[in-house]
Amino acid sequence: MGTSWHASCVTNDETASILQNAIASALNEVDQAMSTYKSDSEVSRFSKSSDGIEMSAPSFYVVSVALDIAKKTNGAFDPTVMPLVEMWGFGPGPERQGAPTNAEIAVALKNCGWQHVLLSTDSFFIGKDIPKLQLDLSAIAKGYGADNVASALENQGVSNYMIEVGGEIRAKGHSEKHRPWRLAIDSPNDENYSRILELSNGAIATSGDYRNTRMIDGKIISHTINPRSGMPVTHNLASVSIIAENCTIADAMATACMVLGADYGMNLIESVDGVEAYFITRTNDKEFSTTESSGFPQALNLD
Repeated sequence: MGTSWHASCVTNDETASILQNAIASALNEVDQAMSTYKSDSEVSRFSKSSDGIEMSAPSFYVVSVALDIAKKTNGAFDPTVMPLVEMWGFGPGPERQGAPTNAEIAVALKNCGWQHVLLSTDSFFIGKDIPKLQLDLSAIAKGYGADNVASALENQGVSNYMIEVGGEIRAKGHSEKHRPWRLAIDSPNDENYSRILELSNGAIATSGDYRNTRMIDGKIISHTINPRSGMPVTHNLASVSIIAENCTIADAMATACMVLGADYGMNLIESVDGVEAYFITRTNDKEFSTTESSGFPQALNLD
């Protein structure tokens, strides 16, 4: 997945190597199925096909969730955004110089659209009605990776764990200090944490505009592309952290909110059950303000 992972488990030392193997296997399963960088992954084979392919149950599940969130967000989250991602230089293809033209963006948009992904009702076949349609699960697969590791750990009898895959976190139970897992939300200026909270059953995923960027035509461009316009986002939302029952949903909803911005993102979150959000918005180059949804956990006071 092009990132790191970390797991903390409350268990005995004798099971460490077993858990290490279980975690690696769970992550490799996701990477092999959903990587856009592996030419033989299920996602890559779908993108190269003319009308779709039969996928594994995990891939079918992730695509199903992605399409559900695409519908709920009116396309702010779109798992078919790959042509636009590559056009702006954030995909697996060769990096291009300069911004794409309006005409190029218009052509790419014709080959995108979550409505063109077709799910079979009696098999794991995923079809498409646009031959050039591609899948890009990068904004949801890391979250599912954390969930898949959680399932692997629970299958090994571990009930107290915290798994982090590229910043997306799934936690259950308590830490070795016999208290809920304590997690920090980074501040975009890297000077301090913006919020510390406790999590004992659920997931948190953060999406921001300040870590994965490119310089194009003298401007810093965010990796978050608005699937509806084909353009990188330009609003003042620096990051959003989403809490949900699982990390698959949290990961995708974080991306959707980064596309929508703080105001529209907050409206979305307050309309969806079981999802909470914490927004960090730029007021200027060095200062930030924060807002949170009505059910977001209170800050943990460690003084």
